[in-house]
Amino acid sequence: MDRNHPRTRLRLGFAAVLALLLGALMAPPALAAPTAAAAARDSSVVATFNVATYTQWGQQVYLTGNSQELGSWNPDKAVPLSSATYPTWSATVVLPANAHVEYKYIIKAVNAPVIWENGPNRTTVTPPTGAYVTHEAFRN
Repeated sequence: MDRNHPRTRLRLGFAAVLALLLGALMAPPALAAPTAAAAARDSSVVATFNVATYTQWGQQVYLTGNSQELGSWNPDKAVPLSSATYPTWSATVVLPANAHVEYKYIIKAVNAPVIWENGPNRTTVTPPTGAYVTHEAFRN
């Protein structure tokens, strides 16, 4: 070993490695928050979806629906919601203006089946301009 360039070894305990691995697996991808300017430019609206639900450790709430922006009903393409204001989960997406939207909330966890909320699809029509906000409860 060259004394002018010593090697540094990082030693992590099993619990630290496990925590890092689980954090990487469970963290939703970082999403840039849509802006009103982007929505206006594209004849779209900024839609914020808020849903209240309690979850178990390792579970993540997502939003999916009938549009490409909501993952086209594919749980693998669903929009992750943030738990920053737990037990309310929220996400902001840009949706087409004056569009009929159907959607549901789902809960996903590693190595577990997807939990779809009960009941019929939620439906709305986005406004012609501006913003759209929901405040809902997960239907068990």
